[in-house]
Amino acid sequence: MGLEIGWYLRFAKADTIEATVSLKGAAQVRHEEHIFPDWTFSFEEHDDHVVARMTRKKPLFDIEDA
Repeated sequence: MGLEIGWYLRFAKADTIEATVSLKGAAQVRHEEHIFPDWTFSFEEHDDHVVARMTRKKPLFDIEDA
C-alpha cells in the first residue's frame, strides 16, 4: 500500500488525497510522511480502518486564479 500511495503523491493533480487503509497498512502510509516532506499527513483511526488524509503544503492551484 505504501508504494501505491507514493505514486499518488508523486503524480497527483489534486491538493488533497484521502485514502482508507487497513489497520495493518496504516504504518506503511505513515512511513510515506518521511519520504514526501511537501505533504502534510493526518490520520483518523476507526475500529477496523484508518483514514489517511494527505494535503500539499504548497497547493498546485491558486484558488484566486479560478
